[in-house]
Amino acid sequence: MNEIKKTHWRIHDYRYESLKHILSGLNNTIDSLKLRVAEKGWYDGYWLLEESEPIFGIAFIAFQNYINGSIKDLVGDTGNKTDYYKIGDSFINTSYTRVELIVTLANYSKHKEDGIPHKATMAVLDAFELDYKIDQDAASIQDHIIFKTLDLFDKDWDLLKIMNMVTDWRKDLFELTCDN
Repeated sequence: MNEIKKTHWRIHDYRYESLKHILSGLNNTIDSLKLRVAEKGWYDGYWLLEESEPIFGIAFIAFQNYINGSIKDLVGDTGNKTDYYKIGDSFINTSYTRVELIVTLANYSKHKEDGIPHKATMAVLDAFELDYKIDQDAASIQDHIIFKTLDLFDKDWDLLKIMNMVTDWRKDLFELTCDN
């Protein structure tokens, strides 16, 4: 990165601290639920799924907000946001990037009660062989859309590691969109 870009006024990521606080809180909540499972009492994996799925959904919505906000900050508008979602490497056996999958999971989380997902959401879910047609409330952890995709990002379901992927994407977006 040249010296001009290092001091460019847009390089400051004022959204980062808020995102980090949100995700740290959500991670702590998930960790406390995992501890309940480890106690081997009445609280089992199904309770974990039931209680943590909306928490992870909120995390993906926070990521989506950060992603779209970053596009607005660095590009000026979100009119072509889907083009910017394509920045980065594609997952193996798909043409979709991490950011595209994150945005899909956010949209899925927001609208899953509406029935069949939006066409663009379905396309990504289909590419990852995520079955949105089965009752997710009755699905096992291994078949549940949120948990299956969390494993793609991080086997420990660590939201801060996913956040690092998203903030790295923002740096790539900056490099591609800010000349001086």
